[in-house]
Amino acid sequence: MENKLKFLKINILNHPLFEKNVSFSLNATERVYSGEEDELINIYGRNYINTVTSIFGLNATGKTTIVKMIIGALNLTLYNNSIKDTYLRDVLQGNSDITFEVFFFGTDMFLYKDVITFSKINDEWLISQELVYRKKVFKTDAKAKLFDFQDGKDLYLDRNQIPDASKNLLAADDSVFRSIRAEFAYQTQPIEDALIFTNLNALIYKNGAVPEEILKYLDPTIDYLKFESTDTGQQFYRLKFKGRETEITDNNLMTITNYLSSGTAKAINLLQGVLVALKNGGLIFIDEIENHFNQAIVRTFIELFQDKKINRKGASLIFITHYSELLDDMNRGDQIYITQRHPYISLKRYSDEVKRIQGNGKLRTDLSKAAVAQSGRIGGTSPKYEAQLAFKNMVAKDVNND
Repeated sequence: MENKLKFLKINILNHPLFEKNVSFSLNATERVYSGEEDELINIYGRNYINTVTSIFGLNATGKTTIVKMIIGALNLTLYNNSIKDTYLRDVLQGNSDITFEVFFFGTDMFLYKDVITFSKINDEWLISQELVYRKKVFKTDAKAKLFDFQDGKDLYLDRNQIPDASKNLLAADDSVFRSIRAEFAYQTQPIEDALIFTNLNALIYKNGAVPEEILKYLDPTIDYLKFESTDTGQQFYRLKFKGRETEITDNNLMTITNYLSSGTAKAINLLQGVLVALKNGGLIFIDEIENHFNQAIVRTFIELFQDKKINRKGASLIFITHYSELLDDMNRGDQIYITQRHPYISLKRYSDEVKRIQGNGKLRTDLSKAAVAQSGRIGGTSPKYEAQLAFKNMVAKDVNND
């Protein structure tokens, strides 16, 4: 049986744009009630991870930057990429050391914590220290102790203690976690990065015909959309609309894209990554999931990961949104993260913030998640009324030449 690794959590410490400790976790921290198992992935014992996690907040509160940090850390540790070949080259900022703590669960019942310290040396970000912790876990372990490691007992690999002969094969911007994966023959969890499709209207698709069911759902006027390769290896594209006798053909995909709506093109693009994640138990990251879509299509994408009959391999969707209405599609409060900026960026779980506010007696318990976000009770989740009023007054004065 193959050993597999699943990403669980990341802590980001001492980044100049963020609070001292920012944490993002897929783990279900709230109580799991009967009937909720279909929307969760059981890793072992009483420990579950969410199949869908959303990051919600106002513009310029660091949502995309946080996701880039997560993807960058995963590409560094799981895919042997160097810092300069990941998003980390863009999101590591300042001059002080920045530390990531990345947690993984192995299906051989071992848990890992990879502590990576990034240092800026001669204007280049390098790894100055890396400690890998490893511990055996048991189904009877206390849920609250999942991420607790002991320095002496659980420390498995110290980057600075590697023999010189092996260290010479490791670049200063490469992670040593690759040796852990090799030693225990772990299968890498697929990471699908869909950030490129946030504002890209161009269609990117591999050979074959787009399934008829997809086209009917997105644009019922399309008869077929096919991607073929000639004997010389050149790509050839064929598009036909219903009610028209002739088809549109071209060897330039941009020509075909011009006939499609931006929503149709984006959905076809995203679906490829969604299918890879669902088939292989991977992670897919989508920025501004509502962009170019109506809410019905967005909800369909979310439901694919919430349906146990479809999501059998334990895939997870992590998406960014500005639309508070989508929060009501999250049944659990620990599926939602809220970003705020005042002046440092913070990342907080909705469930934790609600408990804090309810403890102060300042929040009605019957409000929906969208209503809570729109009310501004959590803080930083909706534009301030004073700012909104000032903006409207400015527009009114300008159009009236006042």
